[in-house]
Formats: sequence, C-alpha cells, structure tokens
Amino acid sequence: MSQKKNLRRSNGEGTFFQSQGKWRGQFSITKDNKLIRRAFSGNSKLEVYKLGKQWIEATQQNTSIFSSKNTKLKDICNYWLQDVKKVSVKPKTFQKYDSTLRLYILPLLGEIKIASITPQQVQTVLNNWSNGTLKGKKGHIISSSTIRCTRRYLSELFEYAVNIGLLLKNPIKLTKAPRLITTEIHTLSLDEIHQLTSTMKQQVSNNISSPYRINYYSSYIATKIALGTGMRLGEVFGLCWDCVDLIHGHISVRRTIQTGTKGQIFQDTKTKTSRRCIPISQELQSELTTYKEFQSNYAKELGDKWTDSYGVVISGTFGKILSTSNFKSRYFIPILKQLNLDHITFHDLRHTHATLLLSQKINPKIVQERLGHSTITLTLDTYSHLVPDIQKEAVKALDNLGI
Repeated sequence: MSQKKNLRRSNGEGTFFQSQGKWRGQFSITKDNKLIRRAFSGNSKLEVYKLGKQWIEATQQNTSIFSSKNTKLKDICNYWLQDVKKVSVKPKTFQKYDSTLRLYILPLLGEIKIASITPQQVQTVLNNWSNGTLKGKKGHIISSSTIRCTRRYLSELFEYAVNIGLLLKNPIKLTKAPRLITTEIHTLSLDEIHQLTSTMKQQVSNNISSPYRINYYSSYIATKIALGTGMRLGEVFGLCWDCVDLIHGHISVRRTIQTGTKGQIFQDTKTKTSRRCIPISQELQSELTTYKEFQSNYAKELGDKWTDSYGVVISGTFGKILSTSNFKSRYFIPILKQLNLDHITFHDLRHTHATLLLSQKINPKIVQERLGHSTITLTLDTYSHLVPDIQKEAVKALDNLGI
C-alpha cells in the first residue's frame, strides 16, 4: 500500500496529499451558487498549487457564453487569443499565435464543438500535414517546425479550456508531433559576399540623386552590419546611433523592432544573452562613419520633413525606420536575383558571419557571444557541420600527438 501524507492548506487553497510518488490537490470554488470541484496532480506540491490557482482564476473569469456542450473551437479560440494571450505576450509573439491558429486550425476544426474534438481527429490532421496530403498557403508543404508549433499552440488553447472547466482532459496531449526536420542552412562564399556588397554599393551610386537615395544607402549598410556582426534582422533595423560607438569600434545590441498591426515598434531584446556588445572591424567602422555623415546631411536637406526622434541607423525617406518588407522586396531581393543568389535570405547573412569566423578557427565561445546565442551548444549544433576543416584540424592534432 502506498504511503500517503495529508497536508491541508488554508481555506480556498485546496487540500494536498502524496500518493504513488505524485502530489495531488483538490480545489473548489462557488460560482453562480454552484460548488465546482477539480483535482490536479503533479511532481511537486508547488506545481499542483499553481495549477489549482490558475484554474480558480480562470473559472472566475469565465463567462456564461461558454458551455461544455455547445462551445465551438473557433469561439473559445477567439476569446483566448484576444482576452488571454494577447495581454500576456509580446506583440510579435501574439501575431504568431493568432496567424498560426487562424491559418491552420480554424479552417479545419473551427466549426466543431470543442468537447467533440478527439485526439484521433487532431492526429489525422498532423499526419496529413506531414505527408503533404494537406498543404498550407498557396499550396506549399508545411514544414515540420510549423506543424510542431501549431500543435503546441493548440495544446495551450485546450489546456486553458480544461482550466476553466470546459473539458476534463486535454486531447492534444495524446497526439504526437512529427519529427523535427531541420532545413538546410545556406551561406555565402567570400566571392559571393564581395559580389553582393559591391553590387549594393553600386546601387547606391546609381541612385545618388534619387529622392529615395537614403533607402538605397541604408539598405547597403544594413547588409554590411549583418555580415560584419551576425545581428538578426530585427536587431539591425532596431539599431540606433546611441548604440554605435564609432570611436572604440563596437555596437551594443539593446533593442529590436517588431512588425505588427501598428507598424514597426521597438522592443527589448528577447533574452539576456541577446543583449550584447559586438566589436566591429575597421572597415565596418569606416563605412558607418561615412554613412552617418551622409545621413546627417540628408536630414539637414529635408529640414522639418525629417521626423526621426530616435536616431535610427537604418532610416527610410523621412527618418523613420526603413520598413523591413520594403527593404527586402525593393532593395535586397532584386540584387540577390540579379546575382543568382535568390536562395539566400537576410538571415543567411548571420549564418555566413558565424561560419566564416569558425572557419578561421575563432573560438566558438566568441562566436556564441557575437550571435547572442543562449548556449555554446546551440552555436556548435548549428554551425560545426558547416565547417569540415574543424574536423580535419582535430585529426591533425591527434596525429601530432601520436594518438
């Protein structure tokens, strides 16, 4: 017989006990003159306590528009997205939740009552995405990472439904996500880097009299920064001059920009490791110095029409942040196509930066710090296989040691 240890907390906080190596808790709440009870289990008393409190708070917030028998998935989904998720995550993250569920889930399961949805139904959808029977937008195959992400968001939604009493169990937990298939990383060779940067610089010269000359120039500088620092797209376009030290030669990454329904807005960096200081080369330092002077003179020409109040580096025609979508569609992708490099994305410039440093035998810890990766394991797992010379050097070292 398993040993049980009873533990009673204060009124309203549930009754806890241990059974078969698990902590269990019972909670109750009175709503609409009815007593509602729920039980939770977990690996620790604190985990169970948090689940119970979450359920109590969610039940108190739940409105009469939802019933376990009649609520359709689309109804609880819309409520959860707008009234629960939107206020608890960053705008860019919410946009991902919202677009993913509306694009992939609601067209297939939205009209079904949530209590009727079975693990088998959801598993069939996941499998059909994986094998290509069901396709995404414009008939494209849905990647394994997107499928896994969609399943995770859907599971969060169903867990909320459980917590507010619409369901007894989360059926998504009984489904299996497809195996993650990593996509191939593309990098530029040194010759391709020089082709890209020289062509973009020539594009600036060709449009030096254009009203949009600042757009051409800032697009070139954005590309140079990405190649020279490994910064992400949002970090490059969120860069302001207060984070660029042209005397000592380094860039501080403190903020990023997020694109949402209200345009591009500044956000803090996602993690502590993303907030970093990156030393830059003398060439990039010189390019930024020249560009800053050009931008300053351009702003003087515009006078009151120059509306930049943040001191952004990658600026558009009137001083605000250059739109990332306009940058890619008008100033970056056309050059890639011209050079037969249309398989390259802006993020591949970050990959190129890391790979070139590793190929020059730069300590992976330094590369990790420049990229802002949370762990060195992530850096090595992502890039080491792209640099075969590392393995050759390892074998050479063993030969020299006579091992």
